[in-house]
Amino acid sequence: MVSVSQTIIETIIDAGIDHVFALPGGIASPVFPDLYDYQNKLKVILTRNEQTASCMAAMYGRLTGKPGMLTGQGPFVASAGLFGMMEAHLTSTPMLVLADVTDYGSFALHAPFQCGTGEYGGLDLKEIFKGTAKFVTVASTPLEAVQGVQLAIKHAVSGRPGPAVCLFKVPALRGALGERDLARIFPVSRYLGVEKPAAFPADVERAAEEILRAKRPVIIAGNGVHAAKAYAELVKLAELGGIPVATSYQGKSAIPETHPLAVGVMNMYGEKIALKTVSQADLLLVIGCRLKPQDTCFESPELIDPRRQKILQVDIDPRNAGWVFPVEMGLCGDARLVMRQLIDVLADRLRREGNEDRGRWTRAIETMKAEEGYFDDPSLRSSQVPIPSARVVKELREHLPASSIVTLDGGNNRVSMLRYYATREAGTCFASAGIGAMSLSVPSAIAAKLLHPERPCVAVCGDGGMAMQIHALSTAKQHGAAAIFVVMNDSVLGAVRDNQKGRIIASEFIDTDFARIAQAFDCRGVRVRTPGELGPALQQALRSSEPFVVDVLTDPDERIRAKVMSPWARAALANL
Repeated sequence: MVSVSQTIIETIIDAGIDHVFALPGGIASPVFPDLYDYQNKLKVILTRNEQTASCMAAMYGRLTGKPGMLTGQGPFVASAGLFGMMEAHLTSTPMLVLADVTDYGSFALHAPFQCGTGEYGGLDLKEIFKGTAKFVTVASTPLEAVQGVQLAIKHAVSGRPGPAVCLFKVPALRGALGERDLARIFPVSRYLGVEKPAAFPADVERAAEEILRAKRPVIIAGNGVHAAKAYAELVKLAELGGIPVATSYQGKSAIPETHPLAVGVMNMYGEKIALKTVSQADLLLVIGCRLKPQDTCFESPELIDPRRQKILQVDIDPRNAGWVFPVEMGLCGDARLVMRQLIDVLADRLRREGNEDRGRWTRAIETMKAEEGYFDDPSLRSSQVPIPSARVVKELREHLPASSIVTLDGGNNRVSMLRYYATREAGTCFASAGIGAMSLSVPSAIAAKLLHPERPCVAVCGDGGMAMQIHALSTAKQHGAAAIFVVMNDSVLGAVRDNQKGRIIASEFIDTDFARIAQAFDCRGVRVRTPGELGPALQQALRSSEPFVVDVLTDPDERIRAKVMSPWARAALANL
């Protein structure tokens, strides 16, 4: 007889998962004593809230491509823990969620406290999770518990990645596996050796022909490039074809934005060069991007119009190709594999035929960048007090090493970062772009630091987001994650107040000194009031071996959204 909890733990390790983000409780707690013996293989990160644990698990999944594991008591994972799960669901991020239904064994039909079996008088946790997960199962026996975990891992990473859930009833975790079970348990790694899909070769040939015929092609790179870790392939494809690359907001840093062929984020608040480049294209090669309304300035025909532009769309989910705009071709497959296919075909064709026209197009982009200012604005050099958010971004650009992992939050702060923060390495900037949630950046930076202790990991957020998960500083301190938290502190809900047109209600806070709060958690912190203090504060944070808060007093009246919004998006929103 074998302990079911030990078998589950060994299954998780066999899948390559090496971190667990948790807040123990409920009947899932019997698993935790067995984790004690596996601490050299599986690091357990205790958080103070399931919301924080879920955000950290989501970031683990984004950075590693392996399921980020969240575990705790069912009702709380299904409430606070849904925060990170929703972000993972919308950003195609693998997660493994293990929780219990708190059924109290034979009392489940009598509505015991916290019960989530779906019976009368209780909650239906399975239905709650279904809205944010690819796969949900409820295990009633030890065999089902192990099989459920294995299947959840497989579903999390197969096809378009996402969260998968296994819920446990009391007998599932308190029994043992025995030889009388007819179904057999095999190592989960043997179930995961399935190749990602590639496109049909004939379709790749046709797509390559369209790319070579185009005079002004543009690649639009989305989150699918991050999910596939296809950074090298994207650069090689762009350079081979002489094709400029714009990204969606979720795709920011899919290519270094300092690369000569990069044109920045195409978005309603995006870089003006990106918007102009896309609008002038005669062919769009869309890779791992669903073309959401915000990315397309609410489907403005000035930006994208299939009547004047050919669209080729690459996506691992065939439903996403041709979802928003009709396409000339949909190439269904993993972004990395399909780009490799295109590279092979284009390289062969270009060796034989060449493409002189493409040079004129790329030179026109270079001229546009030089004349109109790429990632530039006078506010980046402002000496104003309170400090404009763009001025904060300038200091981040100048002081953070190129390898820094930066996590972005919801709110006005992300608009400034989207528009003015130019990434210098691929895979270094991750936005709160699924549900656009405030506070997501804070635990995400901590998770990044746990995985990459040698690199600066920086959360950029507003005071609203920092306050929502301020307790995550305790988690960072406890687990030795010396992340940096740059708070653009204007004491308002900026996006909300900006839309209130002078009739201000429920959008202003008291001044909160987050540097002093950080010190109360035995972390480090400084408050910045003038632009001249920004650089020294960031250098101090970069040298720190402790979690460090840089609390920057920023201008509450900046109105950054109105300033940088595309006229095409503004016109569309006026008609909503």
